[in-house]
Amino acid sequence: MKFNYLDDFLKDLKSLKKKIPSLQQDLKNFEKFIPAVDFAKNKRFIILTEDVRRRIKIIKTRLMVRSLKGSSKTRLIFAFCVRDDVIDFLQIYMKNQSEREDGERIRKYLEGLF
Repeated sequence: MKFNYLDDFLKDLKSLKKKIPSLQQDLKNFEKFIPAVDFAKNKRFIILTEDVRRRIKIIKTRLMVRSLKGSSKTRLIFAFCVRDDVIDFLQIYMKNQSEREDGERIRKYLEGLF
């Protein structure tokens, strides 16, 4: 499985790393765990959008963070391309900073694919 970090995601990551020192390692742990997950059956993963034609799923999940003592306040939005077995990280945010995912960012990502 291949992982891509989009520019907007890297900006989010940079600002959050100041508050969450273990964030980089927590993402690496997530990358190790994610290939074994069945998104349709796991309740921790919410499929926000699914493009059947392009076989892409936009998924939201909680990211467990060691620096926050296992708190589930950190949200992770990513796109999973079933055909190519690729994950594009779109957004990471703290629930207390933003209640919802950035719909505009997701829309731009989907439009930019084709």
